[in-house]
Amino acid sequence: MVAEVSSFKKAAEVLCVTPQAVSLQMKGLEEQLGLVLFERFPSGIRLTAAGERLYEYTQRSFGLLEQGIKEAQSCQQRRQFRINASPWFAVHRLLPALSQFESAYPDVDIRVTASARFPDFQSDNLDCAIQWGWGEWPSSAKQLLLKDDKRLVCAPSLLSQQMPLKTLQDLKHHRLLCTELSFSLWEKLANTLGLDLLVEQQALILDSQASQVEATENGLGVALLSDRVALPACESGRLLMPLWQESLSEINPALLPGYWLVIREGRETDPLLTHFKRWVSSLLAG
Repeated sequence: MVAEVSSFKKAAEVLCVTPQAVSLQMKGLEEQLGLVLFERFPSGIRLTAAGERLYEYTQRSFGLLEQGIKEAQSCQQRRQFRINASPWFAVHRLLPALSQFESAYPDVDIRVTASARFPDFQSDNLDCAIQWGWGEWPSSAKQLLLKDDKRLVCAPSLLSQQMPLKTLQDLKHHRLLCTELSFSLWEKLANTLGLDLLVEQQALILDSQASQVEATENGLGVALLSDRVALPACESGRLLMPLWQESLSEINPALLPGYWLVIREGRETDPLLTHFKRWVSSLLAG
């Protein structure tokens, strides 16, 4: 206020205090900061260079604070719709098209997080999740959105190494490449085929599907890769299917994983969730 009116007296009148009180407050501020903020003249006061700089930053701070308060009030008034999605689905399917859904609900604050593990709906305050797996979660409201069939593949360079890969039993001598979530897929396959694989010892767990693909193409082991990756890579010669050409679902339908929409318990009849389920289903169908 003092900087705006360039006068202790005028500032005191606006603030309904005495000029002496304003002057003492400004003096105390200067002493606390170790700065001279005002040049004092018989005719009035003027900001020093340090005072002008501090006043500029103070105005910015008040502006940001005001903006923050308005945005916080807006967030409190708007409904929040929280979605957690598996990283691949979030990056390749959900986020590229999410603006379509957002435009239909401009008054809803839609927030997306990405996590490979099945989330805690309560602690994360989620409305729904899109999760990779077999739908084996304790939820009464879930729907398979996208199948993710797999092929057993390796790099041609792997076959030129000393360890052969001509029969199922040869898998015992190779690394089994996987991610944390797809580790169990090797266990399911071994059980289906009656193989005595030491999955915990043979597995090389990688941090992402991209790392798994890179490790496979570099000949570091055998992998169960999604059809969308495995088939083009085999056609180009970067990978091959050493033991069989069939997908895992053709060997045993129970081996087929996918991306599932899981709705938080108690939200099954929520109109917004109903619309989101319809929208994401049509997105994938198109």
